[in-house]
Amino acid sequence: MMPLVEHAKILTAGKRTIQLVLLLGLLVLVGCVGTVPHSDQPPGTMEGVPHGMYAVTVHVRGIGPFCGSTTALMAAEPTADGFRANSRPRAVGDLLGGLPGFFLNLVGDKRVPGGAFLHWHGPAPVAGQVARSVFETPRADLHADFSSYNRPIELRPLDEERLFGLITLESIDARDFPETDYHGLIDRIDAELHTHLFDPAAYDDPETHKFFRQLRKAGEKARDEAEFVMAWILCSRNLKFSHCYVGRKLDMQFDDQLSETSAIAPIAPGREDAISVTGDNDIVTLRIRSFEGDSYDGIDRAFDEIVARNPRGLIIDLRDNPGGTYISGRVAAHLVDAEVSMGVFFNREARSQVLKGELGDFPRVRSISSEDEFNSLIRDHGAFVGVVDPVPPIYRGPVVVLTNERTASACEPLAAGLQEIKRATIVGERTAACMLWTVGFDVGDGWMLWLPTVDYLTGKGVRLDMVGVVPDIKVSSEGAPQAALRCLNALIEES
Repeated sequence: MMPLVEHAKILTAGKRTIQLVLLLGLLVLVGCVGTVPHSDQPPGTMEGVPHGMYAVTVHVRGIGPFCGSTTALMAAEPTADGFRANSRPRAVGDLLGGLPGFFLNLVGDKRVPGGAFLHWHGPAPVAGQVARSVFETPRADLHADFSSYNRPIELRPLDEERLFGLITLESIDARDFPETDYHGLIDRIDAELHTHLFDPAAYDDPETHKFFRQLRKAGEKARDEAEFVMAWILCSRNLKFSHCYVGRKLDMQFDDQLSETSAIAPIAPGREDAISVTGDNDIVTLRIRSFEGDSYDGIDRAFDEIVARNPRGLIIDLRDNPGGTYISGRVAAHLVDAEVSMGVFFNREARSQVLKGELGDFPRVRSISSEDEFNSLIRDHGAFVGVVDPVPPIYRGPVVVLTNERTASACEPLAAGLQEIKRATIVGERTAACMLWTVGFDVGDGWMLWLPTVDYLTGKGVRLDMVGVVPDIKVSSEGAPQAALRCLNALIEES
């Protein structure tokens, strides 16, 4: 017979186990507070207050995650002042997997409340009126102008009235939602990376193989297109290269309506608002919020105004600029008096020769008129050296460039180039370290893969991807303007 003391110990341990299980269960429930459950939801109503299950398709023109036409299952329920809806609770933890996913679902994360990464809430639509609700996504929180279930719902940035994207709704029984062969999709993605990635060694890196292992596991748990895109984001965090995305193709019936939105970075401002000149005639600030499109006109007009003002100093503000196209080099053209090399772009076939510094066989390119011309140069030659010639009017005064951790892509060669030739002082934070050229590949079933096929070295042979541009004066993004003024005033006094 078991001694009484040992029996008591077992009972005590059992009680503790039960308490722990109850505590864990309570934490799980707390982690899901504020979300609409997906189980046993009827098909969504298509009039009055949203209630039930919907296939919510978000249409965004652009390149990258959650661009194109991406569908998510979202459950909605009425609230005191309207409705609320969300994607699957605990989905982020399930897709993340392992202990990190377990604890995320256990205690929650304010960035993805209840483990759901899409949230929508606000007043219900009323016939003949627009109800402005809020649609929260991993990329941005947006206003959703909801007037009818049968018309596309317009998405706009919270602080702007420009069109960002559209939402269409379909009432659906979750059991009837079509399944996707994500394993087959991942196999096709793997084959494209193996064949086209800018550096074969990057494909063979252990982190790349780990990425595919994790993505295959997460793909088994993804229940809709949006969940697979989120799985990609979670699994790709430790890749040793940037600019690798998966997304849906845009439903072409919405292409015309979205044609004025940014093709490169939808959360960036529209083209008309991308470039501005402010300040007095002492120190002028050139704010560039994106390098969008193929035209140099906006940059040229800005420098016409700057040179006409003849300021003693110039601040070029690239903070929060996500990049864009090759037109960024035009800024440097208005700041130099002689030809300047802005670096070399090269693909995997030319990689060995470029890394040896043997650039004599490659063309020196002074201007590019389109993305197609860029791709043709790489396809025909494997590499080319970017050269900037002076373009009048030339501003010859001291220059400071502001950067932060969201200064990315096409901004980075500009900042690095001006820094290397000592034409500008860089003030702020290290840049985003995202400097590769991407090409889109159709991987079937309506999916696109954007992967980096072209690498880049600065004029001094420095690789920027995963490294970034280190500022000359390190200061927070918020403190950069004041630091820039102090720097410019010192440079003006020295001159």
